[in-house]
Amino acid sequence: MVKYILLILSAALCGLSFNQPDFSFLIWFSLTPFFYCLRSGKLRQVLKYGFVFSFLFYAISMFWLNHVTILGFFALLLYFSFLFLGYAAAARYFIIRPFRIFTLSFLWLVFEYLRENIWPDCGWANLAYSQFRNLGLIQAADIFGAKFISFLIVMVNIFWLDVFYYFRKTPGIRIKKIQILRNSIFIFLVILLCFGYSLYRLKTCRPSSSIEVTLIQPAIPEEAKYDFTSSPGVVRSLIYLGKKSKPKSLVIFPEAAWPFVVSEENIEDLQSLAKTTSNPCLIGAVRLKDKKFFNSALYFDVDGRLIGAYDKIRLVPYGEYVPLRRYLRFISVINKLGDMSAGRRPVRFSFDSKFFTVLICFEDVFSDLVRDFARESDFLINITNDAWFYGEPQSSQHLAIMTFRAVENRISIIRSANTGISGWVSFMGQPQAIKRQDKEVFFEAADYFTVVLNDQRSFYNKFGEWFVVLAEFMLIFFWLITRKKEEVHYEDRA
Repeated sequence: MVKYILLILSAALCGLSFNQPDFSFLIWFSLTPFFYCLRSGKLRQVLKYGFVFSFLFYAISMFWLNHVTILGFFALLLYFSFLFLGYAAAARYFIIRPFRIFTLSFLWLVFEYLRENIWPDCGWANLAYSQFRNLGLIQAADIFGAKFISFLIVMVNIFWLDVFYYFRKTPGIRIKKIQILRNSIFIFLVILLCFGYSLYRLKTCRPSSSIEVTLIQPAIPEEAKYDFTSSPGVVRSLIYLGKKSKPKSLVIFPEAAWPFVVSEENIEDLQSLAKTTSNPCLIGAVRLKDKKFFNSALYFDVDGRLIGAYDKIRLVPYGEYVPLRRYLRFISVINKLGDMSAGRRPVRFSFDSKFFTVLICFEDVFSDLVRDFARESDFLINITNDAWFYGEPQSSQHLAIMTFRAVENRISIIRSANTGISGWVSFMGQPQAIKRQDKEVFFEAADYFTVVLNDQRSFYNKFGEWFVVLAEFMLIFFWLITRKKEEVHYEDRA
């Protein structure tokens, strides 16, 4: 019973570090009770502990998903928990062997990478994202990627576990004073280097140019989208906000802002809206093309002429399409229109002699996609809805992910969100948001910003997740040098 209380405590503190940014420091020790349970259990118990911790952690940190679908949320929690059993089993092997301060940390970031890249490709609640406000630490992501911060977090938690065993004097577990001292010096030096590098980058990385943008946050209720009786009012609101745009700025409306399905027969109505802004204009809309629906971003010039369109590439399972539709005909998607089709390629647009590409909805979660989009762009735009999730903490968690994408690639990212948070994040990870009396979500607004740009992409942008590859090789290396010895013969030297 004590172990399960510790698991609940560990999961709750981890979840709180994501849901309340002011409590992000909790992540630096909240995993320790979980690792303690893994250290003191047999394989069957460890699998139970891993399942319980994972289920509770994701339930707390991502509880806002239940606003969309309770059944789908529960299914996702089960999926994550069963996937996490692989980490728990592997962690049990390494946690009783030397070098665990490295192996468990490498193992965690490999797990995060797999969770991002195995269907349904959900990269939410990675440990690093809890630290998005810590600009003095996260700048190293432009070399290693965000998962390096997750690596540090797990390393510190394992260190606290060793400290606990050292003072507790547990029979059968020997932690020497020199081990604690050696590990503490190593961790201190790594974090000191991170802060030193961050201070260097914050001081030396300078903007090369800037652009003017007007962000439209219409705060359209989700139930009003594609509701025939509400659509005229939505259009009037969009026209009113669009007319408040700053001259010679890029006007950006959020994902699916236009309340009608756009086709060749009715695109003139949308062009009329774009023309009222008297500026180049990017508008999110669902469009019908070749008898298929696409979640699109349409770009219009100052005269309301359509210049081009980007169709969303990474779709939300069960929100925009149903996987294996041939076999799952009885399941309907959450949106009211039916299955969407995926776009095939990014589209590069230009404004004020600068190039940009668009990410729609949660596409900024995918680090590989953002890297590809950022390579030949001067800035990125994310248009999103987020009304599904009723504000915080989902809005801040989404902003946290976008912050890391900006730092990783050293590129400024602009966001227009239907209900907020709307604003932009600089290539240094510094956010600016539309606010009304300290409120960032669920209000109508049209504000403009001067967005500074950087013309130099990062080491990470060029080489990607090389640190994950290194972690995989290091795990194999540590496994090879420890696999022949029996657990009882190991002296704890991690």
